[in-house]
Amino acid sequence: MILILFILIEKRRNMSIVSKDFEIQENLIVLIEDLQNNIYDLRDRIADYTHLYNKTRHTAVECEVQNEEIADIIGKKHHSLYHKMKSLNYLLEIINDYRDCNGIFQDQHDMIIQVQEIMFDYAEKELYEEAATIKKWYDLLYVAIYIQ
Repeated sequence: MILILFILIEKRRNMSIVSKDFEIQENLIVLIEDLQNNIYDLRDRIADYTHLYNKTRHTAVECEVQNEEIADIIGKKHHSLYHKMKSLNYLLEIINDYRDCNGIFQDQHDMIIQVQEIMFDYAEKELYEEAATIKKWYDLLYVAIYIQ
């Protein structure tokens, strides 16, 4: 009877480990898909801002001062989106480095530490927008990995 109870307890413990690992993998896959979709959205928005910037620069001369101001605002937004996309691409590359040939994420603890270091590096270089972008995804990554 004790042996059967021990086997059942051991089996239940192994099942919870497997299901937790599976849940972490599933969470990471969903997170990566969201990150990729975010990057694609940023690419589209950057293309729109590029088109708008060029259109504003080439409009009629009579509104030149107003168009210059608008073009400057558009240019700043384009610049901000570009750097955000660049940071997210870098983050995606780092996270994908922790995937094995079967698509399974390995060494999740090391992965989150590396993402945190990247976030701190951006902040140290006073690139606060990039640091904030990485922080958002770091928080999501943390929740995906460290399931309660």
